Amino acid sequence: MTSLVVVLAVLTLAVCALVFLVVWRDRRELKLNEIETRLARVEELISEAQKLKDEMEKMLTAARKQTDLVVSQVEGQVKQVKNSVASLEQRLHLVGQSGEKRGKNQSSRSKSKSKGSKEPKQKAQGSSKGSREEPIKINDGERYAKLYELAEQGLSTQEIARQLNMGHDEVELVLELKRKRLS
Repeated sequence: MTSLVVVLAVLTLAVCALVFLVVWRDRRELKLNEIETRLARVEELISEAQKLKDEMEKMLTAARKQTDLVVSQVEGQVKQVKNSVASLEQRLHLVGQSGEKRGKNQSSRSKSKSKGSKEPKQKAQGSSKGSREEPIKINDGERYAKLYELAEQGLSTQEIARQLNMGHDEVELVLELKRKRLS
């Protein structure tokens, strides 16, 4: 009987060891399955993050292209405006020069008229002396400010030119230049 008890004790120990091994193996498999599941989820997250990164890079590239396009358009417009301003300033300078020539021609005509008149010699000399003096020049900035003021009052370009002793073309050019700068 003692041998039976020993056999039963050994069998009990063997069954306990077997149960322990099965439980340990199952727990290990559960942990491995859990780890595999978590690894699969991590891989999915990495894949999603990579897709998002690729999309963001595409969007960034598109935004850079769009920005470069807009910058080049703006630079082109700036060059156009600079060229227009330079052209208008050159035209204004030329018109100003032609206006000065007209003014000199008009003053020389008035000199010839005063020489041909039958006034006493002193008066002719006085008027000749007065016409030889340069007319009082107004600073161009003041002239243009007055020009803008008269234009805002609704005067025609011809009336403005007459009042400011400027050429009609010069008045039109200055007003055109101002309109372009405001737009």
